[in-house]
Amino acid sequence: MPSRGPLDGRSLLATKILGGLTAFVFVGQMVAAHSRDLGLLSAWDRSNYLRFGALLVEPGEPFEPFRLLSAVFVHMGVLHFGMNMMTLGMLARAAEPAVGSARFAIVYVLTGLFGFIASAAWNLFVQPEAVCTAGASGAVFGVMGLLLGWLLRRRDPRWKDLALQAVFYIVLFGFVVNASNTGIRINNAAHIGGLASGALLGVIYAGPARIRFEGVMNAGALAGVLACLAALGLAQRSPLWRATESIDGLSRIEAPAREERDDPGAATGAGSPAPDGP
Repeated sequence: MPSRGPLDGRSLLATKILGGLTAFVFVGQMVAAHSRDLGLLSAWDRSNYLRFGALLVEPGEPFEPFRLLSAVFVHMGVLHFGMNMMTLGMLARAAEPAVGSARFAIVYVLTGLFGFIASAAWNLFVQPEAVCTAGASGAVFGVMGLLLGWLLRRRDPRWKDLALQAVFYIVLFGFVVNASNTGIRINNAAHIGGLASGALLGVIYAGPARIRFEGVMNAGALAGVLACLAALGLAQRSPLWRATESIDGLSRIEAPAREERDDPGAATGAGSPAPDGP
């Protein structure tokens, strides 16, 4: 990665790196699941999600701050992973060439982080409850917010259509799905936190470009990716998922029928795992 000069976003370098890291983590989840069930939606044990970095907010359990970042790369089934990555690919084709790869990487990492900070704050202070949550859609909504803020500051009328799309997805996935009887819970706080922080960064980035800051942007993007790797590594070393794994195993032995019907969180008393995305 060069230390000076802008990184041309037309190559989608940041999207490839971040998407590739997400895919690598998801393959690890599938291998660790030891199951023929591909996990279309929340089919794995909670220990699987926590092992790879999902965020746990639960009274009486230790809060591990690194999970606010590692959770961006963890998904709760094939459908959850596929929809987030497909949406990211579509948005990135417009966003990354506009702001450059370094700024795009910074936006993705920061908005994913802010999304889960908003989620943790909601579940701790506004609506206290035990939640195991993960997914990239806080960051994906952050990319949508980036485009929205960019277009808005540049007075491009297309911002109105994009704003309507953002509201549509938040309402559809955040409220309609949560109100249905599917058992799927959507993390609205992460979506809104990612969207709002992305829009703010979009407004900032749409200002006059200053070449002398490109080295700082490149260094910030590299630091962000390294922080993601460090957070994922800490998740693997955490004793939290090992303790949960033993509880999951006991639940399967004592009540196999319930384990087949319930989601992984319900089997361990943590409530339903909540994908942060569609």
